[in-house]
Amino acid sequence: MTSLLSRHAFLPLIAAAMLGACAHDSSPAASAAAGAATPAQADGDADLVRAREAAAAFSGRLRQRLQSAMQSGGPVAAVEVCHAAEPRTALAALATHGRRVGRGAVPGRQRSPRHAAPGWQRAQLHAFARAVAAGAPAAEQVAVIREDLPEDVALRMMRGIATEPACLACHGRTLAPEVQAAIALHYPGDAATGFDVGDLRGALWVEVPVR
Repeated sequence: MTSLLSRHAFLPLIAAAMLGACAHDSSPAASAAAGAATPAQADGDADLVRAREAAAAFSGRLRQRLQSAMQSGGPVAAVEVCHAAEPRTALAALATHGRRVGRGAVPGRQRSPRHAAPGWQRAQLHAFARAVAAGAPAAEQVAVIREDLPEDVALRMMRGIATEPACLACHGRTLAPEVQAAIALHYPGDAATGFDVGDLRGALWVEVPVR
């Protein structure tokens, strides 16, 4: 893909896809399940609102960092930002909003061991993967979990991240040499390539503690 596009034309496309993957999902299913509450419903959905706030903070901060990296150094710089900035961004969301938040990869297809989804996240990603394999859109995979939670957890939320066309520059079947080199440097055990458009890449998750 990279060989067919000039740098000038390529950067906006890859930036849009990378930023879109981090942005709040605007699909109808996601809006309905992940907290598009009316004012009348807001009081009863306080924990869901808290989850959405944390997800928006995490996504917004990471999106800003990626946008700056893309403008200054292209997709190679974005790989480096994902390596260095995502953990700090998750900690910032926790410190500001008191919610645990992060991203998990499809089991067995993570870029780094720290992207491997544990416990409930792994189980939910498996459920998302089964739904997508049966024909459901990856971007419409949303789960809001309120039952069978630890005593200190009020709500868990997860939404799927779909592979978009420009995501293939870093996650597709054929990568530019400079992108391959950056991935090999930061993620020597990488297993997050070989994706096609529409595939489930992973998910954004939020865990809201009991107040």
